[in-house]
Amino acid sequence: MKLKTILVDDEILNLKNLEIILNENFPEIEILGSFQTVIDAKLFIENNPIHLLFLDISMPIENGFDLLEYFPVRDFQVIFVTAHEDYAIQAIRVGAIDYLLKPILTSELRIAIHKVSQVYSLTNKPNTENKLTITYEGGKSILDFDEILYLKGFDNITTIYLTRNRKLTVAKTLKHFEAVLQTNFFRIHKSFIVNLKFVTKILTREAYFLELNEGTQLPISRRNYKDLNEVLNK
Repeated sequence: MKLKTILVDDEILNLKNLEIILNENFPEIEILGSFQTVIDAKLFIENNPIHLLFLDISMPIENGFDLLEYFPVRDFQVIFVTAHEDYAIQAIRVGAIDYLLKPILTSELRIAIHKVSQVYSLTNKPNTENKLTITYEGGKSILDFDEILYLKGFDNITTIYLTRNRKLTVAKTLKHFEAVLQTNFFRIHKSFIVNLKFVTKILTREAYFLELNEGTQLPISRRNYKDLNEVLNK
């Protein structure tokens, strides 16, 4: 899998240097573009899917953290590349996968890119196995699709609710799982994906709700209600 990548740094020499290092050492990286301003990078990300963003912090007008504020829910990973040591904790808080100091060491860059590849290894696995593999710091869980009741997303965190009153919380967006869980799973709301095998009824009061066989009721957005009805009536 090629990691679609963009580079953001206000200094052109830094961009060229990073681009050379990546091209010479990391064939898994596909550089889609390099940008010197936050606004240019923002416009590109809004119109093009990416996997990875290399991001400087100190830039004129808007800085690297300002760029991430435009994307509170992200489907790409962030590696900060900066000359400043002082922002590492803030970088972790905004969900960066790594924080590298200039001048860049290829060995440290290799570790950071490996982390990104690990994140996307889930997407590469075929869904025909009917299993979902979740990797996280300290372990791995392999779930059968048939034991997943529903998923609830908030910002960059998703909680997976399972049969037998179990649940698992991981640092991935709901949109990430929407791409992985295809058969029998349906996004009924911006915050919920449900396994249709467990649906028993749809309730219509002042708003729309879906009820699962163990009694849980989940909201259905008006935008998705019609499509959900069509899927259930097939």
